[in-house]
Amino acid sequence: MPETVIGEDATPGRRWWARAAFAFAFLTVVVPLLFAGVLSTMGILLIGIGGAVVCVAALYWFLAGRAPLRWVALAVAVLAPLTVFVFFVRANLLAVVIASLILAGIATACGRAALRRRKSAEVMLEIPATPPSHPFLIMNPRSGGGKVTKFDLQHKAEKLGAEVILLDETNFADVDELARRAVMDGADLLGVAGGDGTQARVAAIAAETRVPFMVISAGTRNHFAMDLGLDRDDPVRCSMRSATGSTSASISDGSTDGHSSTTRPSVCTRKWCVAPPTATTRPGLY
Repeated sequence: MPETVIGEDATPGRRWWARAAFAFAFLTVVVPLLFAGVLSTMGILLIGIGGAVVCVAALYWFLAGRAPLRWVALAVAVLAPLTVFVFFVRANLLAVVIASLILAGIATACGRAALRRRKSAEVMLEIPATPPSHPFLIMNPRSGGGKVTKFDLQHKAEKLGAEVILLDETNFADVDELARRAVMDGADLLGVAGGDGTQARVAAIAAETRVPFMVISAGTRNHFAMDLGLDRDDPVRCSMRSATGSTSASISDGSTDGHSSTTRPSVCTRKWCVAPPTATTRPGLY
């Protein structure tokens, strides 16, 4: 079964960025020790941390308190960093502090560069797929603040030849049975316009019956779509075109005690989307 393909994680360039990050982090500690000594370095740390704590606490009281307390807090928030600055100047430690801060900033930038993943580092492997002849979609009109109605998903899907069932109080508990019956009646694609919970239940049936599954981001949070970097605001943009595409993608099948989850990509039931890749959406899952 095709799985998510992870690209090169440790390129030579990223290794050198990591080495540079460690080197500058080392210098951040060594420079004050060499030029100010152990005791002065400890003093720099204590005074710097103390000034930051006092400043943050004063800002909190300024935002949360009432006059005249908030104005006293504002004065303390302004005086705290100034006091630390004056102390460093009088102790001839300002240059050491500035040098350490610059080295720490460079170390942080190098670390971010070493950990940054290229957009092409994670690629969803596509495989050819036959366009479905009998797509079956389950839609929850109440999910996502009424996205099904807002985007007219039912009529758009029916125009593309999909069979659509709207959930209500009478059939909401029978989502699993609706999906199973649809497959028995010849459905060759299952889809859900709803929240992650409903998607997980139908996705479990899709994985069990080996039927492609399509996610329509019509829920409130759409965690699965979010983690995959997909458009969560407009469920029409990709999903409604899915019924006529010619490629598919899948990720690993995951379940716990027989219950499928669509909250994180690493523990999701296998999903397919027959939507061709576009310039603004990643190929595959939706």
